[in-house]
Amino acid sequence: MTITEALLRVGEELKIAMAQELRDNGSYNTGALAASIEYSVEQKQFEYNLVRKMLKYGDYVDKGIGRGAGKQPPVKEIIEWLKFKKIPVPQKLTIDQFAFLIARKIGKQGTNPRPRPFITPSINRVLQTTGKKILTEAGIDEVVANINNELKSIKVTA
Repeated sequence: MTITEALLRVGEELKIAMAQELRDNGSYNTGALAASIEYSVEQKQFEYNLVRKMLKYGDYVDKGIGRGAGKQPPVKEIIEWLKFKKIPVPQKLTIDQFAFLIARKIGKQGTNPRPRPFITPSINRVLQTTGKKILTEAGIDEVVANINNELKSIKVTA
């Protein structure tokens, strides 16, 4: 296994761990954030980087960054959230009216969520378990492959 292949496998392990961490810490709502997590490998000569991409609000969930007062969030997204969470709509209100009131309050007061770390705990867990094993084996495989290539290039003359 090459180092690139190993890093991609570790990326898959991280994606699984992050989705589980989102579930465990109560941040798994629609599943969109977990589904958006992707890893790729960038290589420049002998440097390898495992690059994560995910929906922008993933960092907000992880660090507990709230929405500032000033602009209302989209009512449509609040309606979807209310339906997904099965939050009961108060009597005498439609779901659209209730979502509008929530959006207006967020627009006036903002939000102040608590941090729900899922990135660092997942990285630590994966690197202490399967990730460490995958990367160690790949490093050894890569070294052995390089030695074999060197041996093939040596010409013995008698």
